[in-house]
Amino acid sequence: MKKERIYHLRNILELRSNMKIVIDDAVELDEDGNFLVNVGYLRVSTDRQADLGFGLDIQEADIVRYCTANGYKNLVLYIDDGYTGTNMQRPGLQAITKAITDFNDGKSHLRINAVVVARIDRLGRTLLGTLQFIQDYIVSAKDSKNSAVNRNKEDINFVSVAENYCRIDKENPQGKFLLMLFATLAEFDRDQIVEKLKRGRQARVASGKWMGGGRAPYGYRYDKETSSLVIVPEEAKVVKEIFRLFIEEKMAPQKIADRFHFSGDRAITQILQRKSLTGCIVFNGEEYPGMHEAIIPLSVWQEAQDEIARRSVHRTASVYLLSGLLYCGECGAKMRYQKWGKKGTKLVCYTSQESSNERFGKAESCDSERFWSSDVEEAVIDELFRLSYLVSDKDRKAVGTVDPIGVLQKELAAERRRLSRLYDFEDEDEPDDVLKEKILDAKKRMASIEAQIREEEENASIEKKVNRAREILRTLKSTWPEMTKEQQQGTCQRLIDRVVIYKDGHIDVFLKLRNYLISEEKS
Repeated sequence: MKKERIYHLRNILELRSNMKIVIDDAVELDEDGNFLVNVGYLRVSTDRQADLGFGLDIQEADIVRYCTANGYKNLVLYIDDGYTGTNMQRPGLQAITKAITDFNDGKSHLRINAVVVARIDRLGRTLLGTLQFIQDYIVSAKDSKNSAVNRNKEDINFVSVAENYCRIDKENPQGKFLLMLFATLAEFDRDQIVEKLKRGRQARVASGKWMGGGRAPYGYRYDKETSSLVIVPEEAKVVKEIFRLFIEEKMAPQKIADRFHFSGDRAITQILQRKSLTGCIVFNGEEYPGMHEAIIPLSVWQEAQDEIARRSVHRTASVYLLSGLLYCGECGAKMRYQKWGKKGTKLVCYTSQESSNERFGKAESCDSERFWSSDVEEAVIDELFRLSYLVSDKDRKAVGTVDPIGVLQKELAAERRRLSRLYDFEDEDEPDDVLKEKILDAKKRMASIEAQIREEEENASIEKKVNRAREILRTLKSTWPEMTKEQQQGTCQRLIDRVVIYKDGHIDVFLKLRNYLISEEKS
């Protein structure tokens, strides 16, 4: 008599890094000679879940204990370590579904007899994902009403150890209903956790505390006792110098990075764009007054953003003094520098040539003259020197003793704290509609204060630009000869909006913020 062959999982499975054989007594065969394999599925998304009792070792112990008690002779675990339950596209879970699909398609003789999980929420944290998995891969095709991929001839046994009454097997038809119920509860539980965490973070930043977690912004360290940021003096000095070099010296981010040994220009750009350096907290697209001290004034930060925007527009600008600022007074098109023999460069209207006209869609060429660039530059510089005399010390505004933005920010911070207390309010004697009305009123007051702050910040930004432009114009004649070509070009870009050249040689120089810089009488 021929001895019947015994099969073990280690001989018929190709183990991967996310698989583990834990019971390997023998593998049963069905009437068609297919291998009947039992599968356990484990998932954990974070280390914190292990601390809460959802760790992989705990799940494994629960599954093995159940399978041993119920006579499962073989068991292989599929493990997803570090994957959220809201996403059903996980390596371990996909390996299980592939095994089921391959068997149904006749590509494999490995037939999954049962799928065991420690808890239903280990399979998925969304109702749709969990139920769709059951519809696609667990129940028989005749019972699957909402699946386009299910080809199971019969149910695959499914067991949740923690909810043992929540199962699918031939002996318990009510299990399908209970399974759907607990899948719903798992999603509800997740939504509650997400909402609580969201409200907790919202209340935290509303009170001015730093969000915590991750690395503190460069220039600060995180203080756990106060839940706020504390300035690191050495780093703060570097931050201030980064802003000065970028705004005043027009230094490129890569050169700044090289000077201070940062990884590259991207690190410098991130520092320049980080608004938390002004003392605020940005959370979910909204700004909140922070408890931490500002390293950079808001006006300086805004000036850096303007400079970033300006450089993005003039990224390909040449080293010529007035690049990007020249316009033809006859047709309105831009003018460009053009090499002119060995003598130098001339300024040419873009539409004065037929090849350019084709690009601009113009039928006729502009009859503007060509001017030596040195003559135009000299005239523009003389005009800037002349305008410097129109800016006198009497044009300076007296500095106020009260900081309106600071006052408004304190009012906003107080209103944020009131709103935070309202969110945490749990007095049952307070009707819901009354609480909602108080929250709505608080939000309206905050919106009003925020609008006032934006207006004051805009005014402060304009005033900052005006004062800087005044100072540049006031000392321009004495400082111009000592500037490098790059500094001279940067000064023109900062002061001049456009230079318009007419064919008769007349030149108009339009300054940025002209109405603010020059009195109506003199302009």
